[in-house]
Amino acid sequence: MRCFLLIFVLCLSLVNVAAAESKTQDPLDPYQIIPDLIAKGFDKILENQADNLYSSVGTNSSNISTLLTSMVYQKNEFLMNPGVQKMKDFTAFWFFAFYIIFLLVGGIGVMREAADNSSFGNDNGSWRNQYIEIAIFAPLVWAFYLYGLQWLFSLEWVLTKSAYLQTMDLIAYIPTNALDYLSFSIINVALIMALYIRYLIVGLVSAFFLLIAAAALFPPTRGFAKMLFSYGGVMLFSRFIMCMILVGGTSIMSGLPYPINTSLGIYYVIVLVAFIFTTACILYPILAPLVSPLKYLIVSRSLSGRGRR
Repeated sequence: MRCFLLIFVLCLSLVNVAAAESKTQDPLDPYQIIPDLIAKGFDKILENQADNLYSSVGTNSSNISTLLTSMVYQKNEFLMNPGVQKMKDFTAFWFFAFYIIFLLVGGIGVMREAADNSSFGNDNGSWRNQYIEIAIFAPLVWAFYLYGLQWLFSLEWVLTKSAYLQTMDLIAYIPTNALDYLSFSIINVALIMALYIRYLIVGLVSAFFLLIAAAALFPPTRGFAKMLFSYGGVMLFSRFIMCMILVGGTSIMSGLPYPINTSLGIYYVIVLVAFIFTTACILYPILAPLVSPLKYLIVSRSLSGRGRR
């Protein structure tokens, strides 16, 4: 039933458009009218899909440039987020509680090490030295972690701002047809989603920073805590990486001979590379275990090759 209804509406549209264009075209030339109607229909479908993509992230085609600019250029105000502020006292309390547990358990380990000359928590060295270092350093983390995070956030913002200012003299690419309009919407929405994920991950690490630091006090959970800290750092600077790829790629593109320097295909490749690197940052917890053995294998082979020489 829906198919018949769709065919009926399409026929009515063909008649109306043919009547409207009869003044400028030959009404007896369906070979020109029908292809034009089909092409315009497909263009309208592509434009509607692009508009739906924009609306899915809370914007539209007229505000997309403003939204992207604000997300790339804005300061890192993660610590001002109400959720981070609410979690600050909660995480501070539990960090202090885990620190007391660490002092008690670690003190028992130090006494055992002194009694039987064994190693607690570290098979390659003395636990006593690590225990003293962590016992002194942990309260400093508790007292100054907000200042340290703010310094990192400011550093990333300054780097990104410096890179972003280099794009002011670059020509913006404007879609000229429906297919380009849809392609640009996919690219813009993908970049916005990546920046949203960045904000979420860095905000979570900032909110639970002290709990993650408390997990780093104990050997069984220390590796997991280091991974979370690394993930937060990678996501924090992913915006700078994205901006550098876009700036560097478009700058190199502008130096190419005409008409290559105006090709939308090359621009798509630049944005695709930026999106791939950003996606790799998002998938860091999954990719890092896969890359580490490969890196170890490459280093081992290089060292063995030097040994043979």
